[in-house]
Amino acid sequence: MNPGFVLKEATNLFFKGRRVSFAACAIFAVVLSIVGVFALGTFYLLDFKKSVEERLEAVIFLSNDADSGLLLSEISNLEGVSSGSAVTSEQALSEFKLELGRDARLLDILDSNPLPPSIRLRLTPEYRTRAKLDALEQKLKLFKGVEEVWIDRNLLSRLNTFLYVILGADFFILLLVGFSAVLVTMLATRFAILDRRRIIDIYWLMGVTPRTLRAPYVIEGIYAGFFASIISYVIVFVLHTLLARLHLGVGFPALQIAIILAGLGVLFGWLGSGLAIDAFKLKRT
Repeated sequence: MNPGFVLKEATNLFFKGRRVSFAACAIFAVVLSIVGVFALGTFYLLDFKKSVEERLEAVIFLSNDADSGLLLSEISNLEGVSSGSAVTSEQALSEFKLELGRDARLLDILDSNPLPPSIRLRLTPEYRTRAKLDALEQKLKLFKGVEEVWIDRNLLSRLNTFLYVILGADFFILLLVGFSAVLVTMLATRFAILDRRRIIDIYWLMGVTPRTLRAPYVIEGIYAGFFASIISYVIVFVLHTLLARLHLGVGFPALQIAIILAGLGVLFGWLGSGLAIDAFKLKRT
């Protein structure tokens, strides 16, 4: 196989057959953009899940006669606890008033502070699963002076469930758009072969091998997939920029999106052109 001949033919096929190639590339870009949007949404969700996990804390409500300082020093040595802080009843009431805002005056009818002292714990990453949280809660309840332990584990469960749903949707969309992209590439390759049938016959007479004849069409499909991935990347980036104006505070996963789109573009382009050649049975006429 002559690499120079193959690359030259592939380039001619892609750029000289502008209508078919560019139409296929445009459709391909739309298809990949759908994948990119779902991938971007998944990265947003993963980033949000990570931020929630980082803010996850265990709140230990204590009895009024408990020594919060001593308990904090003992609990801080437990596996899964990264840091902790003691909160007095007065501090808890002040924070509660701030959360209530204008409605804080409703608390003035109380004769005494109903909020107990507490300890707030930040947890290590490996202790952010439901099973680990349940085990930690049981350990914390064994300490003298601990009245109740509160951990918002349900939020993590809901996030994980939603994440699994999104990943399932990603997989379904990937199959759907992958089939569409391969079909578009197959049609573009088929039109290119039909358009150059006479030239192909001449190459047969010149003794060009079947592998050399087929290679340019495969590379043309890869070209289409790669250029479509660039266009779709720009579309996804523009969408992210627009969403960033809503102050979402989420970064753009540039490298991950680029790898996903470029990889899928090249893969679908290669598959589509290869299947088209096999289906069309490129051979001597």
